[in-house]
Amino acid sequence: MRVRAVLMVSAAAVLAGLSTLAFAACPSEVTAQIDVRGSVLCVFVDDAAWAGQQPLLRSWIERSARIVADYYGRFPAPVVTLRLRSMDGGGVGGGRTTNEGGLGIQVRVGREATAESLAADWVLVHEMVHLALPEVGRAHNWLAEGLATYVEGVARAQSGNRDIADVWAEDRNSMPKGLPLAGEGGMDQTPTWARTYWGGALYCLQADVEIRKQSDNRVGLQTALRAILKETGGYAFERDIGDVLRIGDTATGTHVLYGLYQQIRAAPQAPDLELLWRQLGVPNDPKTQPFDDHARFAGIRIAITAPPR
Repeated sequence: MRVRAVLMVSAAAVLAGLSTLAFAACPSEVTAQIDVRGSVLCVFVDDAAWAGQQPLLRSWIERSARIVADYYGRFPAPVVTLRLRSMDGGGVGGGRTTNEGGLGIQVRVGREATAESLAADWVLVHEMVHLALPEVGRAHNWLAEGLATYVEGVARAQSGNRDIADVWAEDRNSMPKGLPLAGEGGMDQTPTWARTYWGGALYCLQADVEIRKQSDNRVGLQTALRAILKETGGYAFERDIGDVLRIGDTATGTHVLYGLYQQIRAAPQAPDLELLWRQLGVPNDPKTQPFDDHARFAGIRIAITAPPR
């Protein structure tokens, strides 16, 4: 979840200072400072009883940050404050990413969390992905949340942290939730949970597939998102959604991102998902049934979760 940025600054001015920011030291009271490819994570833990858990938590944070850095080619922010809030149990609770006096992520973590439960966590990767997209306005929150939902699965699969079949199983089961219900409008007009998260993720999948179709599978959504991060600087800045999507389109040599947005922004669209799954070779139950590698766009499906060259 993202909390709207309150500061608009020239991206060009701050991008020029990224190298300086990346070497900024964390406050003295920080629990841990973690360096990720020139970026700095300032980690604060609110529970003194977690002292013995710090190596476990650090491993989880570093792994999540590497997954996101591998997907984008670099970690998407020079300095981020990460606050871990303890809770009962052993899992990972909700998280949120903010831009209020500096980029920050807050995540709730169970005091009984284990290496296995943290290895299976999706929340921290989801929140870190939010750092890579500039603030595009509340009406377009579906793009921010949809991207984080879609990229989390793809990036973790690319890194080997999540089973590929599990990613496609979740997409196949959950993306229908993002289809418009009777009486609902376009994506900019329907801020429901289902349309925001899974409707946004469906936009990302459709765009990824179409970009790969038009480029003979040479590039995909990942190429567009890397370019958007590079040119805009990510969540520390505000940009018009049209400008953001056109940056991605320029990088892929297509008009897919902006063109698809124009189709869905004000009018409900319901693509034929069953046809899409067949063309990609995704079975009814990817966890128990084999993928069809002879399907028309099976190569696209395989390329989406393959590590970038």
